[in-house]
Amino acid sequence: MNVFEYFELHKEKKSIYKHAPVYVHEINKKKVIIKRTKEQVDRIGPLHIWQKNLCEKGIKTIFPIEYKNRLYHTIDEDNWVVYPFIEGEKYTATKAQIYNAGELLGKVHSTSDSVFNHGFEWENYDDEFYGDVAGDLETISEDYPNEFNSENGKKLFERIKNLVSNKFESIISEKFPTSDSTWDYKASNLIYQADSPVLIDTDNAGKVPRFFDLALALLLFHTDVDTAPNRVLCVEEWELFLSGYKKHIDITDIEKKHWQDMLLFVYTDEVLWAINDLADDESDRQKDFIKSLVGFSFSQYNID
Repeated sequence: MNVFEYFELHKEKKSIYKHAPVYVHEINKKKVIIKRTKEQVDRIGPLHIWQKNLCEKGIKTIFPIEYKNRLYHTIDEDNWVVYPFIEGEKYTATKAQIYNAGELLGKVHSTSDSVFNHGFEWENYDDEFYGDVAGDLETISEDYPNEFNSENGKKLFERIKNLVSNKFESIISEKFPTSDSTWDYKASNLIYQADSPVLIDTDNAGKVPRFFDLALALLLFHTDVDTAPNRVLCVEEWELFLSGYKKHIDITDIEKKHWQDMLLFVYTDEVLWAINDLADDESDRQKDFIKSLVGFSFSQYNID
C-alpha cells in the first residue's frame, strides 16, 4: 500500500514542493497537507511534544491532525503526517514581514523546555566533511568565477579556507546556548496572515546552538521563494529581522564573540551544498539568489 492509496490520493497528484513529497488533499471536506516526516520513529514523538508546547505558548505553528487514530503513519518504510492547510499569503519582504519573522524565531528560541533526543553534534563533522568542503569550493570557483573572484568572494572563501584548515577549532570546543528549533527557518516555511507569520514546516526540528539556527536563517531565508528578492537578506533587512529576534532573546557575549566564525561554519555546512546542488531548470530568481551567496559580504552582518 503506497501513500497515494492510503490517503485516497491519485497517482497523478503532484507534490506542491519540488524538494520533498508534500500534497494538498481533503479529509472530511477540509483541506489538509500530507507530507513525509522524520525517518527515525523515535524522533517523531519528541517532535509532536515540541509542536504542542509551541502551540500552547501561543507561538503560531502547526500540529498534526489525528487520522485513523494516529498522528503519523508508516507507509512503505516512510513516515507521513497530516497537517491542517494554513490559509494566508506568501512572503514578499515587507518591513513588517521581516521584523515579525525575526520575532517569531526569537519566540521559538525563547522556549526553555528541551524535548529532543537528537540534534547538532560536532562529531558529525569528520574528515569526510572537510574533504567535501574542499571539493565544493573547487567546483564553485569553476562554476562562478566572477563571484568567486570578486572582492567579497575572495574575502569570504579565504576566511573559510583558513577556518577549514583548523577544523573550526575556534568554536568547536565552546559551549553555546542551545534551543529546540526548526533547523530550517526560512521564508518558504512561513505563511503570513496580516503580516503575522505562521510556521508551517517543523519536521526537520532538533536541538541546535541557537545562533547556528540564526545564521542559517540569515543565509537561506530567501531561498526557494518566488515572491522574495533574488538575493540574500541585505544588511538593512537583517538588522530589521534581528531587532524582532532580540525582542525575545538576549544574545550572549560568547555568541557575539564567535558569531562570524559560526556564520561561516553554517555557510560551509548548509550553503556550499545548496550552491552546488542548484539544478539547471531552477528559476532565474533562484539562480540569482545562489549567485548572491557566492559573493556574500559576511563581515557586514553582525548580531551586536
